[in-house]
Amino acid sequence: MITRLLAFLFVFSIFESIGQQISGCTDVRANNFNSQANTNDGSCTYNLTVYNPPLRYLLPSEVEETSGLAYYNNRFWTINDSGGLPVIYGLDTTTGEIIQRITIKNAINRDWESLARDNRFMYIGDFGNNSGTRDDLTIYKIALAAFPLDDDTTLTAAIITFKYEDYQGPIAKKKENNFDCEALIAVDDSLYLLSKNWENEQTNLYRLPKDPGDYLAKRLTSFDSKGLITGADIDPLTGEIILTGYTNKTWIPFMWILSDYPDHRFFSGNKRRIDMVNLPATQVEAIAFTHPNRGVITSEGHVLFSQTAFSISTQNWSVRSPSAIPVYPANNLDFNINPNPVKGKKVFVEFNLDTDDEFSIDLYDADGRQLEKPGQWFVGKQ
Repeated sequence: MITRLLAFLFVFSIFESIGQQISGCTDVRANNFNSQANTNDGSCTYNLTVYNPPLRYLLPSEVEETSGLAYYNNRFWTINDSGGLPVIYGLDTTTGEIIQRITIKNAINRDWESLARDNRFMYIGDFGNNSGTRDDLTIYKIALAAFPLDDDTTLTAAIITFKYEDYQGPIAKKKENNFDCEALIAVDDSLYLLSKNWENEQTNLYRLPKDPGDYLAKRLTSFDSKGLITGADIDPLTGEIILTGYTNKTWIPFMWILSDYPDHRFFSGNKRRIDMVNLPATQVEAIAFTHPNRGVITSEGHVLFSQTAFSISTQNWSVRSPSAIPVYPANNLDFNINPNPVKGKKVFVEFNLDTDDEFSIDLYDADGRQLEKPGQWFVGKQ
């Protein structure tokens, strides 16, 4: 009886240990990687990481003050900031040429600074506030279903107005206040704003409902970004978030990669800074994912630098817990592409999938554009 009891306790302790959550740094590339940790607690530290993103193309002069970016319908969408026309510009992903214009007829461009989208709507953030005196902060909400495939058009937006819950009134400190904002992401039923803090070079995270109305933006937390945050985007498949910005007065652009976080606590997971020191005097303004780990950042034009788009890849730095990856693990998926690289208009994808579940396949080209669904699948199982 004693032997059996000891054996039971031993087995129970093994299962208890296996199921136990151990917090720590889960990134093998970090200085303080913890091989026992299975929950990323945001403690990872890294050496200085320098990245030189390749030039994609120069942007047309019509979008010289590009200040927001989104990817939809196989094109990039951008806006100009303060004083520009109330227009969203559709850009060819290969050339950067303007191929479509969507005018928002009930909008005014006081200081448009950010674009975000979800599966149904695009959001324009008119909340630039360098002066610290604005009390008319607005987000315009436009249905994606109303976007024509190719033609220019004029649309009407739903309107969200708001104030920050910790805003005490006009500060009248141009570029010395913490209530400027240039970054917006749409996640589930909420909009999240990340402030551009001129005073302390941090960012505050606020939340708003997506529904039209007038609100107080709830402050959730703050993060020491060590620079001015000017853009943000979230990859809907992986949850990875990229923040863009530059250092105040020294104009060195950077990115923060946020990943492996619990729920919507974006700053509670892994945080890694990427410095782009080879792009001095570049005012990086916006970021848009094209598909997981790939995207584009844009910078506005000024006397020292033309308005520009750069391609980026975060594949070398992305951190995701296996339980959070919404794809099949590599040991369950074996596939071949023929020919590789692809030549001509035909490609054959042969794969073995160890599951009886339903699944879908999306194909993307090297520029991140989703390809049309193939006309015919030959499906078999080995």
